Amino acid sequence: MEAVRPFQLRKRMTNLAESLARRLDAQDRPILSNYEIFAILTQIYKDGDARYLRGDQPNHDIFRRTRALLVAEGIIRSDNDYHPLYRVMSKSDAAAEDIACSVDPYCYISHMSAMQRYGLTNRRPEALFLTEPTAALKRQLVKAEAPSGNIRFDNDLDRFNGPAERPTAVRHPASVRGRRLEILSTKHVGEHVAIKGTLARIATIGQTFLDMLDEPARCGGMAHILEIWSEHVRTYLDDVLTTIDRAPKPILKVRAGYILDERLGVTDSRIAAWSALAQRGSSRVLVAGEPFASEFSEKWMLSLNV
Repeated sequence: MEAVRPFQLRKRMTNLAESLARRLDAQDRPILSNYEIFAILTQIYKDGDARYLRGDQPNHDIFRRTRALLVAEGIIRSDNDYHPLYRVMSKSDAAAEDIACSVDPYCYISHMSAMQRYGLTNRRPEALFLTEPTAALKRQLVKAEAPSGNIRFDNDLDRFNGPAERPTAVRHPASVRGRRLEILSTKHVGEHVAIKGTLARIATIGQTFLDMLDEPARCGGMAHILEIWSEHVRTYLDDVLTTIDRAPKPILKVRAGYILDERLGVTDSRIAAWSALAQRGSSRVLVAGEPFASEFSEKWMLSLNV
């Protein structure tokens, strides 16, 4: 075994930690997982961007020592809300929605929070409404997309030979940055887009209207939803119709068809096609989760239980 001169290991580790600190400062996100920090460390080895490197890949012990140096120097620390993750102290903290979407690439702003963002409602929800895949689906996504597909950094972790940090699905706390989270976990993840200039993602405008029909309790209740559709749906009509036409649940097309056709007098070939999905003798209701009512739409075969 090769003898290590006094302080040689410390010099080697300090130089590597300094290079890692520079890379952490150069990237955009305020919070990173062990996996993502390890990916950056691996990239440093690949680029030869530090002195005294031994080999072409870091091992797990080197990662732990380097991370410990960064913690000791105040470069990173365990995040107050997402304890398994690390806050990069040179990066400004962010709002709850940016933090949540930054640490979890599969969640997005939805329901009442999306409605507020789009100016559809004057209500200001105290909670932050998010949608994410179910735990089982999220694990599948992590397994399928990692290590190279969703890491956000160029790296060779998919060819790593030794023990390495591996990606895990993020579990959200009850609140982030003092704001309570209301999270819907679903197998039917909706359409969403990045919000320019932020770390957050949001349901598309069409998806936001669709979500009102699927989860009215998360959107202020059906009475409020009907007001919003009456006032705003024509502005975004093509987006709304396109999204609803792709919806996996036929009942959502029936609910939308009733509102657009019978309440608002909107005509479109797609709405006409949805009427074929109405089911005679069914117990379908306009408001999900509420009791059946006697008032009924004959055309859409829907109990109007508002």
